[in-house]
Amino acid sequence: MEVFITNEAINVINEAASLQEDQVLFIQYETDGCGCVVSGVSQLVELKEQDITDRELLIETTPLPFRVAIEKRVEWIYDEKLIIDFSKNANMLQLKSPNQMINPRMSFMSWSKSTQNV
Repeated sequence: MEVFITNEAINVINEAASLQEDQVLFIQYETDGCGCVVSGVSQLVELKEQDITDRELLIETTPLPFRVAIEKRVEWIYDEKLIIDFSKNANMLQLKSPNQMINPRMSFMSWSKSTQNV
C-alpha cells in the first residue's frame, strides 16, 4: 500500500499542525453508528509514533517526511494506492484513490497546534 499527499494537502496540514519527526498521520476508520464495517468514514488524526501499536500499519508515503498509518483490521477496505488531497471548492481534505472517492470531506484532528478540526 502507498499514500501520495498532494502539495495542496501538505500546505493545509502544515498550517493546521506542526508535525514533528515522531508524529504520524493516522487514517482512522470510524464505524460507530454506521451499522456495518464497510459503511465507515475515514478521518485523518495526528498521532505520536509511540501511540502506534501492532494493530496499526505504517504505509509508504510520498512525499516524505510525512508518515501515514492505518488500522490493520480495515486495510482490505482501501485501494492499494491512496491519495490525500485538498478540495478548494469544499475547503476540505479528501481521501481518494485512482479508482474512487473514499471521503470527499475528510476531517483532520490536529493536536500539535492546540486541538483543532480542519
